[in-house]
Amino acid sequence: MSRPYAAPPQQPGAPMMPPPGGPPQFPPQHFGPRPPKKNTGAIVAVVLAAVFLLGVGTIGMVAVSYSSSSSASDYDDTSSSETTSSETSSSETSTTDSSETESSTSDGFDTGGSPQPVSALGDNPLNLEGNGAVNTSCDLPSFSTDVASQDAFYQAALPCLMAAWTPALEAANLPAQTPTVVTTGSDIDSPCGTRSWNQTAMYCPGNHTIYMTARYYSEVEERVDAGVYLGQFAHEFGHAIQGMSGINSAYGDATYNAGGYETPAGLELTRRSELQATCFEGMTLAALQNGGVSNDYIFPALEDSSNRGDEYNKQPDHGSTATNKAWVEQGFSKNRITECNTWLAAASDVD
Repeated sequence: MSRPYAAPPQQPGAPMMPPPGGPPQFPPQHFGPRPPKKNTGAIVAVVLAAVFLLGVGTIGMVAVSYSSSSSASDYDDTSSSETTSSETSSSETSTTDSSETESSTSDGFDTGGSPQPVSALGDNPLNLEGNGAVNTSCDLPSFSTDVASQDAFYQAALPCLMAAWTPALEAANLPAQTPTVVTTGSDIDSPCGTRSWNQTAMYCPGNHTIYMTARYYSEVEERVDAGVYLGQFAHEFGHAIQGMSGINSAYGDATYNAGGYETPAGLELTRRSELQATCFEGMTLAALQNGGVSNDYIFPALEDSSNRGDEYNKQPDHGSTATNKAWVEQGFSKNRITECNTWLAAASDVD
């Protein structure tokens, strides 16, 4: 669950052109669904035959089941995968939410608390009429592209984003648990696999953690504007909202039932997930702008998100540039979760 690549920054008024040779290509990074379905009928038949041949008098029913309770069920327990402050280095900084306890499940949420995520897409409880991100002020520190400065920037923005979204989550009786944010300048392992330093940021539902790949944006894309980084962070936080609501879990189940990510139906589901996170990003930016955050942050974030799309990707899994632009602007201008319900949108609106 990451951002699509973008064209390089252009001079004001210049037509947007793709980067020479295109951006570096990586296999799409997807986190949540299980692998494609396998034929279990033959396995059951073999087991029954073996039991019969062994002369067992009573043959019980043999069932093969695959839990669909959590999209993160394929991942190892997260208790050994989170990076603590004592393990960080000059190229990696992390902050773990102090509210996390040993009772956390494999999807990063507290098993002892209530409410819990609801596995649903278009009819998710988050889609309450009038539900949106509330206006929130945010005191952001001075920005620099080094790893430590980026981390300080994201850690300062995190409580602002939680403040903007907590009322909507609570109104829908969904958990509002602050995600962990890890800012890294090197390759990093997670329950969702290894993320290379030169790949875009990601949200991992396996431990409810946002991984911000600092050097990718500063060295590969050569971005220097703080607003661009704020937009990237807001997009990944949009995926965290999907995790807290249960949308991510339902998306995983739907993709599994569609036969996997690389099927046409699976790719469309991924586009719907990514475009909803982009629309949520627009809502976040509206809440921050109305709370007093300078347009020096807001406008570059919107412009950057409007210039990202599958024109620069190997697979059509994020939506076209025009589609990304439409969804981020819709989230920003309307600031209503129901207006970001990409799961009910026409296929032509998520192409």
